[in-house]
Amino acid sequence: MNKPKLLVQSALYLIVCELASFVIVMFFPMAYQSIGVGMSIIFGICSTGACVCLYGDFAWKAGKKAGVKDARLDGVDNSYFGFFMGLVPTLINYVYVLLVYLSKFGVVSYDFYPWYKTLTFYFMPWTYLFAPNSIVDGVSTTMAAVDLPWYGLLIITILPLTFLATCYIAFYVGYKNYDMKSKIVYGK
Repeated sequence: MNKPKLLVQSALYLIVCELASFVIVMFFPMAYQSIGVGMSIIFGICSTGACVCLYGDFAWKAGKKAGVKDARLDGVDNSYFGFFMGLVPTLINYVYVLLVYLSKFGVVSYDFYPWYKTLTFYFMPWTYLFAPNSIVDGVSTTMAAVDLPWYGLLIITILPLTFLATCYIAFYVGYKNYDMKSKIVYGK
């Protein structure tokens, strides 16, 4: 198992998630204007779900391959490596979250929140629950970071843990060669 290569691939999968979520949320602002908060939840589940599927598949396949290789070697157990694979995109997202916090509390004068929403398309619909864009003179404007409520900061702080949990669980399931299809479909 080439661990450095898997860590780099884990970081690059974040770009794939961004592109997949961009396609999903392309129509979100229009749907949000017509229907409202319900669309935030639906699109949030879809865009975050796309990331879970992409990372889950990637980590599961890597875990399955690592499990087969490690089974040939006595005493080697890399079942924990999914945690490190998930740590890569989680830490990248926490850099964005940290910049939002620095903007919120005035440590930096630049408002990073609009960039946060752009760099994390996969979480963008969830941000509309606490900080929807407003239309000013026909132009959509985002809320300033200093105006974000505390529960909004809590949400953007918790969301990146999705990557960590997904990669860890998927890698572990693949590594241990659990037959999830039979457990889910047939109850075995």
